[in-house]
Amino acid sequence: MEPLMSTQLSVPLSHILALLSLATLVLIFGYTRMALLLNYGFLIYWSYLSNVILFTEKGELQLNRVTLLYIAFGFAILLLATLGLIHNRE
Repeated sequence: MEPLMSTQLSVPLSHILALLSLATLVLIFGYTRMALLLNYGFLIYWSYLSNVILFTEKGELQLNRVTLLYIAFGFAILLLATLGLIHNRE
């Protein structure tokens, strides 16, 4: 747990501004589910794709079995969240 607790992640300000503006625009038009998926998509990008080098050895990208399972689990959750939000319960 110590490497995860001591790692500092950086998110570019342009990405934060893009997320805030897109989410605000989508919420203004009343698409709450789309805003949730948009926020989750940005979270997946920041945590799994843009900062994956921080969690590998010696700063080099090594896609081993654990890393691939970690990425596959994130995208499976994204798929399940998308299906859950698309499904109409009415």
